[in-house]
Amino acid sequence: MEIQWPLLIFSVLLGVTSGCFVFLGVGELKGKFRDVRFAGALVAFVCLAVGGCVSVLHMGHPERATHLLGNLGSGLSKELFVVAIMGIVALVYLVLAKKDYPTASKVSGVLGGVIGLVLPFVAGASYLIAARPAWDSIALPLMFLGGGLAMGMTLMCGLVLLRGADDERGFALKLALAGVLIMVVTSLAYVIWIAVAPYQAPTRSIERLISGDMAPMFWVGVVIVGLAAPVALSALALVQAGKGKAAGLAPYLFAACACSAIGAVVLRVIMYGVGTSVEQFIYR
Repeated sequence: MEIQWPLLIFSVLLGVTSGCFVFLGVGELKGKFRDVRFAGALVAFVCLAVGGCVSVLHMGHPERATHLLGNLGSGLSKELFVVAIMGIVALVYLVLAKKDYPTASKVSGVLGGVIGLVLPFVAGASYLIAARPAWDSIALPLMFLGGGLAMGMTLMCGLVLLRGADDERGFALKLALAGVLIMVVTSLAYVIWIAVAPYQAPTRSIERLISGDMAPMFWVGVVIVGLAAPVALSALALVQAGKGKAAGLAPYLFAACACSAIGAVVLRVIMYGVGTSVEQFIYR
């Protein structure tokens, strides 16, 4: 299937918003990360806004986006509503982050974290189509969620290492590593689904990833850059922080975020590549 770049970029930016707010939500529950919550919320809000604008470009007539309101049961309509709710919560939290209203900030931050967990899952669920076997699994929205957690949490951890309190760095690094490990598990789960999905065909076979035309993208873009590098960078930073060498570790986490983003993009390119239809479903 042809790559839908506006939707691909939208889902990646949505993931960054998700990971940032999950990180901030956990921070609000623990009473941490006050020094970076405004910057984090701003990054999350900008990614959400830019992603929403880019996604509209996918439509042949962007001015007809409001027609989605006429079909509230569709996946795109659900996605629109969740994005709108996330936008409102993000804006409220962004304002409160500059004020001294601890309870209100905690409520909106935790709510943003909960919606952040739902956001990429809803976006991924809109791809679940029986006629495209390589997409028709819960593994796909989970892959979206895992990538988002890795990108947003490593980005936020980098901000904490730059501007946060010294006693918060270790906890931030543990959150970042947890997000990266979740990405690894969910990404591999989706790759396994491609291998075991029903109605196997050469265009959507695991052989394309392992040794076929998609092998360079898979092994370099996904496995080495997108998965192994973020794990190594996050783990190394955590070990260094444990030795009292936390200064100068922010670039490790920003690099882990960049590698996670590259992996997320490449894995989505592969997703589109194997997203071919079952002909008997089309012509039955």
